[in-house]
Amino acid sequence: MNGSVPQNNQSVNGFNKHDDGQPEKSRPYIPTPDTLGYQAASEIGSATASATANDFDLDAILDMVDANTGRSEGTSEATTPSTGSSMPPLPAEAYLDPSVAEGASPWLDAYIEHSRRWSPRSYDGFHEAAGLWALSTVASRRVGLHLGGKRFTSLYITLATRTSIYAKTTGTKVCMGMLEEAGLSYLLAADDATPQAFVKALAGHLPSDWADMPREKQLLIEERLGCAGQRGWFYEEFGQKVSAMMKDGGHMADFRGLLRKFDDTPDVYEYASIARGNDKVAAPYLALLANLTPADLKPFAKKGAALWGDGFWARFAFITAPPSTPRSKARFPDGERVTPPALVSKLKAWHKRLGIPKAKITEKPDADGASKSKAGFDLTIDPPAPHYCTLGDGVKDAYYNYQDALLDIVAESPNQDLAGNYARFGEKALRVAMLLGSLENNGRIEMPHWARAQQIAESWRQGLHYFYDEVTGAAQSPGEAVEEKIMQLIAGKGPLTRREIHTAIRGIDSGMAGMILGNMVAADLLEESEGGQTKRYGLVG
Repeated sequence: MNGSVPQNNQSVNGFNKHDDGQPEKSRPYIPTPDTLGYQAASEIGSATASATANDFDLDAILDMVDANTGRSEGTSEATTPSTGSSMPPLPAEAYLDPSVAEGASPWLDAYIEHSRRWSPRSYDGFHEAAGLWALSTVASRRVGLHLGGKRFTSLYITLATRTSIYAKTTGTKVCMGMLEEAGLSYLLAADDATPQAFVKALAGHLPSDWADMPREKQLLIEERLGCAGQRGWFYEEFGQKVSAMMKDGGHMADFRGLLRKFDDTPDVYEYASIARGNDKVAAPYLALLANLTPADLKPFAKKGAALWGDGFWARFAFITAPPSTPRSKARFPDGERVTPPALVSKLKAWHKRLGIPKAKITEKPDADGASKSKAGFDLTIDPPAPHYCTLGDGVKDAYYNYQDALLDIVAESPNQDLAGNYARFGEKALRVAMLLGSLENNGRIEMPHWARAQQIAESWRQGLHYFYDEVTGAAQSPGEAVEEKIMQLIAGKGPLTRREIHTAIRGIDSGMAGMILGNMVAADLLEESEGGQTKRYGLVG
């Protein structure tokens, strides 16, 4: 086939639109260099230039694209031109006009604007995700729905992008600050724990020095124990946790099953061990927000990996920036960060409206019937009573249209790694709709709430494909991989010298390290500082 290389591919109803303005279905989409790794982009660019000057054979160019992107003739999951990912389009029967979602959640809209202001360099999808995690945390299994069984609003959300480029941590600090200002940080789990310690904390136990505590401290602990089994958990370096989980027989391995079980929100979770005995968690519930990098998970999320097949990754929403999303250079506003009072007051009022569970602590009587603290204490925790949502006109049909459309995509796809994720997107959307309906409309889920929830689930579906394409393909060149290692090293240790960096990273000598570091400074990935006669390299901002 002879002709000229189309310089701009645009999507028109699933076709490829070329420079002559005519859609042509027979030609596959040709990825542009910004959707590929550096080496693939260079090869395709060179071949294109050469072929243009010599009346090229387009089929030869397409063969090269196939070789570099892993595409093959007859593959049903072709790259989507408008997104640069392998995400199949949503069938028409499940499509909802974006206008239907307008006004669904003024609180979430206001939170996003607040987070954008105080974390201006974060990838935009992080703001919405953190706000939803905050709602899931505060809900604490008190927002439910009867639909084929009891459903609750647990969300597992991962912010999955390269280290420091899209300001994951800065964005989550805005959210954590809001919970603190609202007086709701007691709903959060400890930063880290073994599975055994995690379950023990959620089972609820009085501190050994309870009797000697000041009453004000006892009141805080009573408040926390009232929702002991329902927790929000923010985990900063979740890739390290996953790595520890994957060591069979390791001290973190039990988290693999525990996280799957908690997402299903059983009535009771019981953990038994010889050393610790039995710990029983009543009405377990977990809202998880985790930061990680795709590079962290490549060993555990490659094609056919066990965590795709056993439903572990299917529980998570992946918030991942599209390829080549430019790094923001926006600056913080002046002054102290303060959460807008309207955000805090509405969150507190919702928490109070849902009913604040309390723990009951009574002294045990001693042998002669007198109540004495030395005899110990009885702790009674009544699980929170759920407020069950109801569905407005059209919501149930819209839910099934969306769920069935996604299952149809799975049935037609040869790639079964994502089947579990697709099967749960309808459930994730329903959980989001429950949160919005409860917060904004006293538990009545109307079509705007569902439409906003479906929009969010679709953005998560897109993020899943960006993530999957990166961890299973050649989206990262060797140069990018070295840059990622350098930023992870600096993120953990602070500013380093060129010598310290090339000593810590295999495969680069001092000269190569200097060249890479210079390029990273020029690209605003790192900043250079003088320390005496030695230059140090740190993360920007």
